Amino acid sequence: MSNGQKVGADVIKSVYLETDGHHAFYASGQTYTGIEGERMLEQMTSEKLHWVTHDDGRTTLDACYDGTWLRSSEDNGTTWTDILPKVRFDTSIAEEQKLPSGFLLDERTGILIRLYRGQIADKTCYGYINQGAYREFYSISSDAGQSWTDPVQVIDHREPYDAIRWAPDLEYGVRGAIFAGGNQCVWLENGSLLAPFTVYERLERGPWNFRVVCATGTWSSDRTALDWEFGSWFEVSPNLSAAGCCEPSIISLGGDRLFMTTRCQGNESQGIYSTRFTTTSEDGGKTWSSPTPLLYDDGTPVHTPASISAFYDSSVTGKSYWVGNILDAPVYAQTPRYPLNFAEFDKERTCIIKDSLRVIQDRPEGAHEHVRYTNFGIYEDRVSGHLIITLPEQYRSRGYDQMERPEDFAASCVKYTVEL
Repeated sequence: MSNGQKVGADVIKSVYLETDGHHAFYASGQTYTGIEGERMLEQMTSEKLHWVTHDDGRTTLDACYDGTWLRSSEDNGTTWTDILPKVRFDTSIAEEQKLPSGFLLDERTGILIRLYRGQIADKTCYGYINQGAYREFYSISSDAGQSWTDPVQVIDHREPYDAIRWAPDLEYGVRGAIFAGGNQCVWLENGSLLAPFTVYERLERGPWNFRVVCATGTWSSDRTALDWEFGSWFEVSPNLSAAGCCEPSIISLGGDRLFMTTRCQGNESQGIYSTRFTTTSEDGGKTWSSPTPLLYDDGTPVHTPASISAFYDSSVTGKSYWVGNILDAPVYAQTPRYPLNFAEFDKERTCIIKDSLRVIQDRPEGAHEHVRYTNFGIYEDRVSGHLIITLPEQYRSRGYDQMERPEDFAASCVKYTVEL
């Protein structure tokens, strides 16, 4: 591990998008725009702190989503150009707003898909997860992203589903669902797309409960649209997770077999540790097995905070990998979110190979204990074959609760080039 920066061996760290001193920048959803070539698209998001005056007169600093915009690159990600203006979710607008939610490329057909989240502002709720007014849309491009069809809503093709009741147990304004993102989708061997969703449930027993469901999208005969069909729920019970399951990551095991891990929140008062609960599907994501913890090949648990993860199939090594925050001991919460690691994933035994564990980034010397390496974009560099990870290096100087100025939240987006 190199010097005090605590960057892993065979990993190059660089500044991807430098902060302006006020914002934290995220880069994700990276995709190539065609089967060949070096043209790419990616989604950028910014956040900042702002002063909020509450009903009781208190004034506090709160993190605020500050918009999303798209960039393109003609040279394999070396340089980028903004191609669309920043889109912000405006809580003063009564109509539905469609926000960018990532990309994915069908490498068999060369068709590019763009994802959107449809949302109506609900001022009575705090945060995006408390709102039921969600539905998902997509558009397609057959010319490498130069032009796009109008967004079309994702609706289960079976009766009686429509634009309002758009899938089993999903009703616009009552219970919504959010795409896990293009990087978490899986193309099945039959050419159809498996898209995972996180669903938020408002229950009287508590403020948080998540479930996961997957939808299969099958191309129409002329490949101008996807016909969607939703499968059954994957759930983690309250005695295993304090908030259900969310933020799924999926990998194909071949044929109709799939393996999925989910983020599950712990709770110290209940004696529940944060855990990546996993499940297997034998029928292309229609049904899922009962939840079991993510394990190493020696049968011991993989300790993680409640944070995102991703699978990655390398065209260079022919192996599969899992990327996430892996800890030495279990925790009850969402932190620490370091180190960021990756390790080989055994598809036959559906486990992490312990001896293959490598550090991408650990806590740098002098960094705050709440520094975090998470919420990343991930893709394989088509030219070099290296694994690329992009993320905001947040909370490096002070923790969130210690921030006194909007500038304290600022964070550059950094890039990790990982040689396999």
